[in-house]
Amino acid sequence: MSTCSLTAVIKETQAILRENSEWKELYAGYACEILCNIDFISGIRSTFREWSPLKLYLTTTNAKSAKNSVTFELRYMGQTAAILKAHKNNQHIISTKGYDVTNQRDFECNIELENDNWHGEKAREFRSFFKWRRGPRKTGGRKRNDEHRRESLLLTEFSKTRRKDKALLNIQPVKIGGARFAMPTPISASDHKEIKLGRNKGGGIDILARTGIGGRATYLCIMELKDENNRSEPPKDAMKQALAYTTFIRELLRSDSGKDWWKLFGFSGNIPQPLTLYAACVMPSNINNDYSFRGETLEIDGDLIKLHYLYFTTEDNGKISIKADDTSLSLASK
Repeated sequence: MSTCSLTAVIKETQAILRENSEWKELYAGYACEILCNIDFISGIRSTFREWSPLKLYLTTTNAKSAKNSVTFELRYMGQTAAILKAHKNNQHIISTKGYDVTNQRDFECNIELENDNWHGEKAREFRSFFKWRRGPRKTGGRKRNDEHRRESLLLTEFSKTRRKDKALLNIQPVKIGGARFAMPTPISASDHKEIKLGRNKGGGIDILARTGIGGRATYLCIMELKDENNRSEPPKDAMKQALAYTTFIRELLRSDSGKDWWKLFGFSGNIPQPLTLYAACVMPSNINNDYSFRGETLEIDGDLIKLHYLYFTTEDNGKISIKADDTSLSLASK
């Protein structure tokens, strides 16, 4: 992979962000509001179980507005199936309004909830349905993007805490208040051929994780996930997208609100000088795997971006399998 083309992605992203600097004030406000609410969010989150395979997600908007209650998305296979609004005193309500059609269409779930008690019989029936449901999402002949399902599987794998259970050691996803967090960016890099500022909103980072053995040997990793690995959109293109989002994170951490985001991302102390970030393409493993950028490091105004890859397979039972030769992220633990 050409270093020149990758460096061009960094410079282009920096230029866009610096020419449209209003994002700095916006993201400073995000960080300030979320930090003010983080203890409340964590406290509320500790009052109930997640009930896998339904997974809790927290958006920036809901983290900012978490004053007297916290609104979580409940996702199944990465797709939102319900909204859980958690209050003080264990008064939590769940609603499927807005998701009844897709729940029926994609999962054959006809249980409709409207502000039902999270601990009530109908909510238990809803959780039980997804707990015992088997098989893939129903597509009805429609071509569907599988990225969200695989993203959820990878997040579940990375979240494991017991060493013997983990396919990849020394990695944990960034969470806010114990919930999976969708990190937004003001740029859109979904098309690797064009990086631009989003008109209404930019693109989201697929997976944001910490990887390493602890302390200063732990690094923030920005992962770009694809549900296919083919010649029309090979790993080098996914890497360019990961690099654009990593460049944004670098600019964010070097902005006035950087110390707040560093804390939200799960780090303590000052931001290192120089700062090292990981950019990784994450894709299904096949003959199109590209290992050429293993160990490659790019400089960004005195800071460093190290390039990594993670190629995985999805087993028949739905679990993620990661072979040692198919990821360079294991280097972080050596």
